[in-house]
Amino acid sequence: MKFTALLVLAAFIGYSSAALSTHSFTNKAGRGSHPNALTYGSGRVVVNLSAISGATVYRAIFDPNRHYGNSGSYPASGNAMQNMILVSKADDTLAIRGPRYRTFDATAAVQAALTAGTPCTLTVANAAGLGGDGAMLSLDVMCNAAAAASIAQVDSATARFDNGDAIITFKELNPIFTASTITCDQYNTEYNARFSTATGADWSGTIEKIRYRIYRSAQPLATEGALAAAELVDEIKPLTCWDAPYYGSGNCTGTNIVPRYPINNLELASPGMGIYVDRYKGIGSETFYYFVSHTVDGAEDFSILTEGANATNSVLESGGPGMVLLREIKSNVSFNYVSNCTLYYYVRWEAPPYCNMPSSPYDYLVGVPPNPKRPNPMAQVSLHCWGGSINSCYGWWYRAEEGGLIISTNQYPYDWWTSYHENSGTLKSFADGTVQPFTEARYLSFIYYFAVPNYNIDVERIHLAGSSMGGAGTSLWGMRSGQIFSHLISWVGVHIPKESPTFTGSFMGNYGDTSWNTTFSNEQMEQFGYPVIHPSDNVNVWDYWDNTKWLAANPVAETPWLSHSNGTNDNGIGWPQAWKNAQSLMGAKRGFNFSWGTSGHSQRAVLLGQQSDRYCTMDFRKNQSYPVFTGGSLDKPLGSAPWDHDSSGNINNYVFWDVATVVDEADRWEMTVWLDDGASQATETVDITPRRLQQLAHGAGSTYAWEFVEGLTTIASGTANADANGCITVPNLTLSKTHRTLKLTCDNCVVATRDNATDWTQPVLTAVPNPFNPAVTIQVKGMGKASLSVRVYDLSGKLVADLTEQVLGSQVVWNASGQASGMYVIKAVSGKRTLTRTVVLTR
Repeated sequence: MKFTALLVLAAFIGYSSAALSTHSFTNKAGRGSHPNALTYGSGRVVVNLSAISGATVYRAIFDPNRHYGNSGSYPASGNAMQNMILVSKADDTLAIRGPRYRTFDATAAVQAALTAGTPCTLTVANAAGLGGDGAMLSLDVMCNAAAAASIAQVDSATARFDNGDAIITFKELNPIFTASTITCDQYNTEYNARFSTATGADWSGTIEKIRYRIYRSAQPLATEGALAAAELVDEIKPLTCWDAPYYGSGNCTGTNIVPRYPINNLELASPGMGIYVDRYKGIGSETFYYFVSHTVDGAEDFSILTEGANATNSVLESGGPGMVLLREIKSNVSFNYVSNCTLYYYVRWEAPPYCNMPSSPYDYLVGVPPNPKRPNPMAQVSLHCWGGSINSCYGWWYRAEEGGLIISTNQYPYDWWTSYHENSGTLKSFADGTVQPFTEARYLSFIYYFAVPNYNIDVERIHLAGSSMGGAGTSLWGMRSGQIFSHLISWVGVHIPKESPTFTGSFMGNYGDTSWNTTFSNEQMEQFGYPVIHPSDNVNVWDYWDNTKWLAANPVAETPWLSHSNGTNDNGIGWPQAWKNAQSLMGAKRGFNFSWGTSGHSQRAVLLGQQSDRYCTMDFRKNQSYPVFTGGSLDKPLGSAPWDHDSSGNINNYVFWDVATVVDEADRWEMTVWLDDGASQATETVDITPRRLQQLAHGAGSTYAWEFVEGLTTIASGTANADANGCITVPNLTLSKTHRTLKLTCDNCVVATRDNATDWTQPVLTAVPNPFNPAVTIQVKGMGKASLSVRVYDLSGKLVADLTEQVLGSQVVWNASGQASGMYVIKAVSGKRTLTRTVVLTR
C-alpha cells in the first residue's frame, strides 16, 4: 500500500520522457528545428516532414505570420475583409485556431502526409496577407519523436485561482530584463527589436522567436498520453510582467518608469516573471493542471515535466467575473486639481466577452477625495481623450467636493469608447463576426462587480464624463445607457462617427470601412440591462452609433441628461455632425444643455446651476424624472443648416429644477422649475416634457389636467395628452427667476405597454438597490403581455429562488436572508424574451 501511494504521489510530481516534443519546420535559414524545410510559392505551402517520419502526431499548427491590421489601426490593405484560406490535399479547409485566431490547425493534414510518406502540401486558396513583409512561416508539429535539440524549461511555475481566474506565473528563461526598475525607452528598444514590424524582429530576421505556451489538463500530467492530450490554451510573448500600457496607448516614452503588474494584492511580479490569466469558461467547478512550455521558433521539448518547475500545482476553478488585484495605493496626493486624495490602482486581466483576446491586462483607477460621502458616494466614470490615460485628459473630477469618487481606465484599442470588431487582429474576416462593445462591457464589469460593492457606490448617481475621444464616448455610449448613468458631461465629442471629417478613419479601424456594412451585436451587455442585439438582427454598426438614427429609432428609450459642447470651428471633430445631433435631441425631446462657440477643440460644456464647466449644482439621479425644455425663448436658434446660426450660443444652459421636491406617482407628477440668476432676461417661454418617468402612467392617449403655479397663484392651466410614444408636452410655460411648479394630474391615464405605444421602450430589468442587503426590488418593463417568470441563480447556474408566483404586476421583492454574500443572476422570461441582471448581496 505504501509503495502504491508513493507511485501516485510521483505521478503528481513529475513526468520524464525523451520522446515527446514539438518540431518546427520553417522557411528561414537558421530558424526552427528544421530550417528551410518549408517553401511557399505558386499558391502552395510545401513542408518536408522526413525528419519525423514514422512519428505519431498529436498536434500540428501552421503559423502564417500575418503582419498588418493590428487592433485599433485601419487595415488599409483591405485584407481584413478576406479570410485567409488554406486547403489540405484531402480538400479540407484548415480551421483557424482559437483563442487568438492567428494560426491554423494542420493536424489532420500532417497526419495524412506522414501516413502517405509525402510532404505536407497546403493549397493557399486565399492568401490575404500570408507571408507578407518577409515573414517567417512555420509548421509546429507535436509528436512522439525526440526533440531535435534540447530546450531549457521555465522554473517556479505556480497557479492559484481567484474569482473566475486562474493566474499562472513562472520564471522566464534568460529574461530580457532582470533589474527591478526599467525606463520606457529601455522597454521600447527591446520590445521593438523582437516584436515590431521593423527589420530584424523575431518574425522576419535572425532573432529567435521566444514564446511561452500555456497548457491545461483535467488529469495529472503523469503520462505521455495525458501530456499529448492536454489543451493548448494560448501562446504568449515574454515581458508579460511589465505594464507599459499603464501610460496609455503609445504613451510609454522617455525616462518614465515602467510599472510591473501585481500577482496578488500589493505584491508585484518579479522582473522576468511570466504571467498568464485563464478565465474559467465552464459550468460548476473543475480541477485543472497547467504547465508552461518554453518554445524557440515554435519548437518544444517535453522530456521533463516537474511540478513547481514547468508544471503547476492543481487548482479548483469555477465561474466569476474576473480577478481584480490592487497594485498600488497613493495617499495624500493631488490629482486632477483635488488635493489630499487617495488613489487605488488595480489590474484585471480581461477575456471574452469583455475583450476579443484572452489574458489582456487593463489598468483601473478608483480615486477617493479627502472627505468621501458615506455610506454611499456618487461616482464619476471617466473616459480619456486621444493620447490620454488612466490619469489624464477626461475633464474635471466633478463633484469631488461633495465626496464623489472618480473611476477611470485606459482604452486600447482606440475604439472611441464604443466598440471594435471581434476579428480585429486575427486571421478572420471582418465580413464574418460582428463589431461588439468589448470596452464598455469590461468597464461596466469592473464598476458593477468590483467598484460598486467594494466602495458602496450609489448606483443611482453614477455619471459619465469625457473630453474629445472621451467626449465622443460619453455621448455615444452614454446616450444608450439610461439604465446606467444619471448624467453625461461631454466636451467636443463625435456624435455621428460616419460624419467626422478627420476621425471617421479611426472609427473604420474598429468597425471596418463604411462601405463594408459590418454589423453590431451586444449580447455581453444584457447583464447590464441593455436591449440585446443579436448577430442575426443585422444591425449596421455605423447606423447604431449614429446618435441621430438611434434617437429616431428609439423614441421612448430614456436617456441621461446630456451637458455637452462643440466648437463651430473644430474642423477635426466636425461641426455639422454636432449641429445635427443637437437638432435630433430637440426633436426627440431629450434632456440636454448645449454650448457652442469658436474655441475649437477647447470648447467646454456648461453645467447647470453655477454656469461653470467644473462645478455642477444639479444632483442628477437615474431613478428620478426630469423636465425636458424645448423651444426656449432665450435659446440661441441653431437655424436650418449647420452654418445658419450665431457663431456662439447655448441651449438650456439657464434652466434649473428642484430635485428634492419631485413628485412622480402613478396619477400625478410635480416639478418645481426656474431660471438661473445668470439668465439674460427675467423670464423665458418654454415647452416642458417630463422624461425618465418612474411611476406616472403615460401610455399613448392618456390625458392630464395641468397647472403651473407660483406659491398659491395659478400662472396657467390646461389639459395635455400623451402622444403615441407616451410623451406629455405642456407648451408655452413662462419660467422666471422665482420658483414655479408644474403639476400634472391624471384625467384618463393608461399604463404604457408595447401594445399601446407605437415603439415602446426596449425591455428593461431593474434591481434596486444594488448592491443590497437583504432585500432587492425587481421590476420588469416592456416585456409585453405574455406570462412572466422571475428566477434567481448563483454564478454556478444553481437555482436559488423562484419568484414567479410572487410577481405582482411587473414587480417582485427578493429577500435574500439566509443567502451568502456574493453575486447572483436574476433572469426574467416572458415568451421569447429573456432579460438578466446581476446583483450583489453584501453583508
